[in-house]
Amino acid sequence: MKSSFIAGGQKMSSLAVFLPGLFAGSWIWSSQIETMRKKGFEPIVFDDPFVKFGKNYGTVPSLIDFVKEALLPHKSRETVVFGNSMGGYIALALASDPEFNIKQAIVSGCPGAGENVTLGLGVSRILSLDYAHKISRELFHDPSRLDTAMIESTFREIANRQCFMMGLSILRSLQKIDVRDFIDSVAVDTHLIWGAHDRVTPIDPWRDMAAANPALHLHSIADAGHCPMIETPDAFNAVLERVLYKERAAPSPMAASEARPAP
Repeated sequence: MKSSFIAGGQKMSSLAVFLPGLFAGSWIWSSQIETMRKKGFEPIVFDDPFVKFGKNYGTVPSLIDFVKEALLPHKSRETVVFGNSMGGYIALALASDPEFNIKQAIVSGCPGAGENVTLGLGVSRILSLDYAHKISRELFHDPSRLDTAMIESTFREIANRQCFMMGLSILRSLQKIDVRDFIDSVAVDTHLIWGAHDRVTPIDPWRDMAAANPALHLHSIADAGHCPMIETPDAFNAVLERVLYKERAAPSPMAASEARPAP
């Protein structure tokens, strides 16, 4: 596995960290990486999906430890962290750790709120293309938005026994943890940008968590599923533009009010 800087030229003062998903790598954040670079952030991108991190990282706690260790050289720099699905859980873990200078977390589709996320691995034998298409249809609210070529390219890279076993191990580990055990300790500006039709990690438990913690702001994307940054990038980026402006430009009280959580 690897992480890489993809910003060129003069070093920028603030970082934008992009975490991968269980099966999908950095391509899921292509649009947002470019947006953040244009806004003056230096992107750090974890390219490989978590199932390619190797056998020593087959649990959620070990993945969190790896990401934190990789980011330690940058811990004092102001950082916005992005995570979807498993990456969302790790982004929240970072946001709850005062050792890192996380200024903002952008999270969607985070597991660990009581749902039973298996993605069908218990009945599958290998990460095949048929499995890839089936799971992709679960992740998207509107399957017509699927980029078939990208899905097939992604799963060809991980269609092996080692990645299958890694996915199974990580998902089993996920059943033993609960984001609600530490969500109250998240004190940085955190935006939960959720697909209203997320069938994998439904939005409803997050309404209660956002209501109980003033640092959490829930935004519902009406026409999206588990991966709104891919399925409805314009809507996702509209929220991102609004909340980043609030964070970095000290807006008027009216502007701040407009950035409050969506109902």
